[in-house]
Amino acid sequence: MSDADTGEGREVSQRFADVEDELRQGDNLGALMAEQWRGMAGMAGMFVATIALAMYIRPYYDVGELHAFGASGATQVRWVLMELIAIFAFTALIIFLARWGKQYLIKYGMYVVLTLALMYTMVPLAHMLVLDFDTDPYVVESAEERNGVMLGTWGDDGFILYNISAGNVNTSVDITAWDASNGYAEPVWAATHAHQVNDVNSPVSMTSSAEYLTFASGAYAWSLDIDSGELIESFACYTLDNGEPVPLDNMFGGCAIAVSTGDAIYLANAFDELIRYRTFDENPGVMTQEARWRIPGFLTGDGVVKSHLLDADEWSLTTAAQSASVLLETTSPSLGLGLGGLNNATYLTQHAPAANGSFTSVDIGWSPFLGQTIEEAKSQPDTRHQRLILLGESTGAVTGVEWNGSMDGEDAYTVQDRMNLNGLVSSVSSVRITDLDNSSNSDLLVVGDGQAHWLYTPSLINRASFPVAEDAAAVFFALDGDKADLVVLSSVEGAAATLVERGELTTDMFPLYGLQLLTGPTLAGLVATLLLLVLLVVHSEWYVVNTTGVLLGAGVCVMLGVTFVPALAILFMILAAVYDFWAVYKSKHMLDLADTMVGLRLPILLVAPQGSDYSLIEETERAKRPVSTEPRPAPVVAKPKRAKKGSEAMFMGLGDIIFPGMLVLSAIQWLDDSAAFEVAMATLVGSLLGYLALMTYVARGKAQAGLPLLNGGAILGFFIGGLLFLGGDIFSFNISW
Repeated sequence: MSDADTGEGREVSQRFADVEDELRQGDNLGALMAEQWRGMAGMAGMFVATIALAMYIRPYYDVGELHAFGASGATQVRWVLMELIAIFAFTALIIFLARWGKQYLIKYGMYVVLTLALMYTMVPLAHMLVLDFDTDPYVVESAEERNGVMLGTWGDDGFILYNISAGNVNTSVDITAWDASNGYAEPVWAATHAHQVNDVNSPVSMTSSAEYLTFASGAYAWSLDIDSGELIESFACYTLDNGEPVPLDNMFGGCAIAVSTGDAIYLANAFDELIRYRTFDENPGVMTQEARWRIPGFLTGDGVVKSHLLDADEWSLTTAAQSASVLLETTSPSLGLGLGGLNNATYLTQHAPAANGSFTSVDIGWSPFLGQTIEEAKSQPDTRHQRLILLGESTGAVTGVEWNGSMDGEDAYTVQDRMNLNGLVSSVSSVRITDLDNSSNSDLLVVGDGQAHWLYTPSLINRASFPVAEDAAAVFFALDGDKADLVVLSSVEGAAATLVERGELTTDMFPLYGLQLLTGPTLAGLVATLLLLVLLVVHSEWYVVNTTGVLLGAGVCVMLGVTFVPALAILFMILAAVYDFWAVYKSKHMLDLADTMVGLRLPILLVAPQGSDYSLIEETERAKRPVSTEPRPAPVVAKPKRAKKGSEAMFMGLGDIIFPGMLVLSAIQWLDDSAAFEVAMATLVGSLLGYLALMTYVARGKAQAGLPLLNGGAILGFFIGGLLFLGGDIFSFNISW
């Protein structure tokens, strides 16, 4: 290329300088834009087409989890900085090779990069033409009422109900166990026990362990075999004084919770006191008080969410107000007078719900983060006692506490930091640890807002969501070979009954998951990539460059959009805009880079001709010819005329489309589904307004840094759209280093 000095210490192609000079001598802004409307409209069309194509192929990236830095990396700032460093290094390498006169290295090196980048568009695009992303709706097939109030879940797909029957003086409680073995038609076992004396309304609580289900009803505590319902032990929480029931010493308000350890039973009263009683196999029904503690913070009188014996001396208790693991000691310090003499029990781990919230559901099972299958974990001493305590809150928060029974004390409990589920639901009604696909790896089922979300693999991908009752108290999967049902339990208003809803889950109800590489579409995408590259080599006319550039840009847009959450995309755009401003107006090396790419006719720049007779090949070849040093003859025309515009074109760097497109795709990928598309469209409109502002400068014939205006418009559109459709939540960034 021949060069001409711009007077600012930088050399550009003579043709480029001539076009700038001609435009500067033009009419007012309106006339200039009117003359160049074809190029501007064409560039805007390619701008929209690139982003639209990226939106079209995004589902392929979504189901394949094609995030450059993984799902967790989408919120980490360090990866943005790494991307910027990569851009700086790439730009420096191109400029160095250009100044060294090694354009052929740039050209053929870029062909390698373009081949890989085009594959990321063409292979997904070919799959989008054949893959079916639609799913069949989940349908409730049966809804039947069962007599009794739910106490909790039982086994993998069962639940426990209780029903109180009133007598002349005493009341009794019927306990029934249900599971999928007979289709929930009849209870697997049933047991009846005395409930209360002169009190029909006293609630029943249940504590589960590996062998027993232990119940407390205020007046009684008893244990049943977990598999058969056979009565193991029974104790009265009161004595008779002249025929009148009197609570046991320190058992004011009756026994609210009972925990059996085999040689002892621990009873908690309604005033947050825990008492250990020694039991005797040779004297059934007899117990002797041995120790007493306070268990502050539980408010046990308000009911129990989950009570489970983790180990012989570790008891996990969750009420609405608190969740903790209580150390079941055998002795307590000497008691002083009154409540002040009580010592607090030892809490090995303790958790409170968020402000103005409460715990609503708890499950305990194998952790999805084991790093091995459940069968492998069962066979190893270090992991066979490992479990996850899963806590759901009315605020929508979901917390996982890992418990390793092979360790002692507080060291056995750690909060799982890979569970970023805040915002999945606004209020949790049920949580469940499950294994729907029988892979011997745990998944999570989180229910709230009338939706049950199956969170798959340790990444907790929302694999599928199913509509359920808004007041669902428990939701789980019932598995029978290859058949799976979704079971939803909810209370019946105004009756001591539980509604059991069931519906079969079929493969057509689950969205595609994992990288899709079908033989036919994959080959078609690779062949199309090869044809485009061959065409680019043998006939690099502007329409070939543009077609390749739009396809290339769409792939990069979606790759970056699914890689970064909007907050990080915005940070990336701001830093890139600052760099673009400096590179165009200060160091001016971006103009050198653009000059090089135009000359090589590579699809790093898009070309918008002003007329149908424009040829990029002729333009670049003409620019390579030596500039004549002979003096030009004086013009013979009396009146200057504007040069023919048909031989001119407008150029825009592909990055000027990719960065705004990245934010559009990020909004669709990461924002709440109810408003993601609307916010994305507001972002696109904002970027187009930025483009319009940019064109007012370009029309005057001066090379401009595109990203400050384009990115600025996109970011402004994002926040305006976010405020309109999501409110203040649009400012919840949730990013980390």
